[in-house]
Amino acid sequence: MVPSDRRNTQAAHRFLRKAVKMISNYPRKSITADKLAPYPRAIRRLKAEGLLPKEVVHWTSKYLNNIIEADHGALKRVLRPTRGFQTKKRRVRQSRASR
Repeated sequence: MVPSDRRNTQAAHRFLRKAVKMISNYPRKSITADKLAPYPRAIRRLKAEGLLPKEVVHWTSKYLNNIIEADHGALKRVLRPTRGFQTKKRRVRQSRASR
């Protein structure tokens, strides 16, 4: 098994930090994520840094995230095999198709 740079603690921390900053006007009471091990460590780090309130609860559920996962699954199938859009023309065409 090859470690993925998208599934480690540093990547989880980066992702959650961006998400928390985007929703800073809407304080969270809980965060729901899959059972990936780096999420609890990243959440503890965000709490220690003061970006998340200490009262935030971390829920781990494979099923509560299904709506979000299903929403972007088709786009991931397009992007991952080619490692992103190869041309600007392709990116524009794909963004119009996903609307």
